[in-house]
Amino acid sequence: MNTNTTAMIESNTNSRERLLIKANYQVVPILVRDILFIKALSDYVIIKTTTAKFITLCTMKEMMDSLPEEMFVRTHRSFIVNIDKIMNVKGSYVEMSEKDMQFSIPIGRAYKKDFRTLLNAA
Repeated sequence: MNTNTTAMIESNTNSRERLLIKANYQVVPILVRDILFIKALSDYVIIKTTTAKFITLCTMKEMMDSLPEEMFVRTHRSFIVNIDKIMNVKGSYVEMSEKDMQFSIPIGRAYKKDFRTLLNAA
């Protein structure tokens, strides 16, 4: 697990293929396609990728603004998910899996309509 003490997100606005975040006092590139989900953790966010977990000081709004909107959707006030990594939707939960890991991400009432609209358009 990588922790962070300062906030910074940069995205390559030309291709938006990666995010640059500050973790462990250094800038770490993360491939956008490898992100499974992002979870709010007080003033921080946890970025769960296919290979690692990163913690950085950032708001969920800043994170959403840094990600390609056609690839990511907010399902809950505490979660952003990569649409391409969704395995299925059961009731008010999105199920995701990567290798031997299973994740069940809630879909909040306030986000359900936008989530369904974006999922049907994808």
